Amino acid sequence: MQMSSCKVLFHTSNLGPACVYNTDQSGFNLEIHSGKTLDIQGARHIEATAQSITCMTLSYTIQPTISASGKLLSPLMVILKESSERLGPQVQSTMFVAKNIYVMASKSGKVSKEIVKIWFTSVFYPNIQSPATLILDSLSTQNNEELLQQVRPEGMEFELLTIPPGTTSIIQPLDVFFFRQWKNFVRKFSDFIIMEDIEVQLGQRDNILRLQSLVHNQFSSPRYEAMISYAWFKCGYLEHRQPFINPVEFCFNAGHNPCCICGGKNFIRCSWCMNFICFVHFFTDYHYCNNFVH
Repeated sequence: MQMSSCKVLFHTSNLGPACVYNTDQSGFNLEIHSGKTLDIQGARHIEATAQSITCMTLSYTIQPTISASGKLLSPLMVILKESSERLGPQVQSTMFVAKNIYVMASKSGKVSKEIVKIWFTSVFYPNIQSPATLILDSLSTQNNEELLQQVRPEGMEFELLTIPPGTTSIIQPLDVFFFRQWKNFVRKFSDFIIMEDIEVQLGQRDNILRLQSLVHNQFSSPRYEAMISYAWFKCGYLEHRQPFINPVEFCFNAGHNPCCICGGKNFIRCSWCMNFICFVHFFTDYHYCNNFVH
């Protein structure tokens, strides 16, 4: 069904914002930076540092789902680029595993019809309640009414609203606001590794999964519910907005506070527990947190 702002407002007011969802994919280069560097004004040739030129062109895909009430659904789907189009038994037995990510693979590192089917049956439907409304863009790979009816659980009241072609930058909450916050957050990791000369390759499979799991965990903090809801407000789907702080502002303006574990230089302030944590104790030791402190 083609959608409009009025139709979404109707669904959020009648079902409640917690029952209206938006999902979409976003590509990430294996190495992603801020795109800014310092040099003398007027310099004709600007040099910058990267871990790998190749990693700045190869990519993988994530697919988050947000509700109009400001919730980030779990798990997050991550689609890796694998030449065999699947994760073999040896890879699956040794790769990094986290409860908040669901890992798939394709030759392109992008979504396919089979992956869409798995997303609905294993990621989306098991983690929502009936009734529900899902807003999708018009990409034929994922927006397949016949497929959705095939995999829909019996008794599930579900409606699909389709964003008209060419309008996702205006009326899709993930595109309008949310993805920019996520990518800015990831850039902080890449830039810190370069500046501090840390021997961590973010383009390696396990580090991709570790990174996206940690980012998803941070964005799942109740601290950012108003920020996620703002993405819906900016599209015209909610009538009111609440003040919010975005994750980059909260996590990476930690000043000179030492790491709460080792006393070393902090990298981040946790969105849950508010502790200041160094890179090793956050990323390498995998600081997955659910202890929320206001």
